[in-house]
Amino acid sequence: MDEKELKNIANLAKLNIDDAEVSSMLNDFSRIVQYVDEIKNLDTSSVGDDEIYEQIFYELRKDFAENGLKRDDLAKIAPSYENGYVVVPKVIET
Repeated sequence: MDEKELKNIANLAKLNIDDAEVSSMLNDFSRIVQYVDEIKNLDTSSVGDDEIYEQIFYELRKDFAENGLKRDDLAKIAPSYENGYVVVPKVIET
């Protein structure tokens, strides 16, 4: 990867990268690629499928319905409340 590719990827990811950070990031990417290459070259012939896909079961809590907040109570604690709805700041611009 070169500087041009790094800046293009950063632009696509909406990241602002200073020119001072470019060489450090290129070095980091290089180390990551080297590590992935090392992992790809590991000998896994002695590892069986059952060892890779060990099933783990988690005990989940019981799900039960309970009474929630009533609209009047919610209206009292909400920072902004109009026409039966909590008003939140706009997050996505169209």
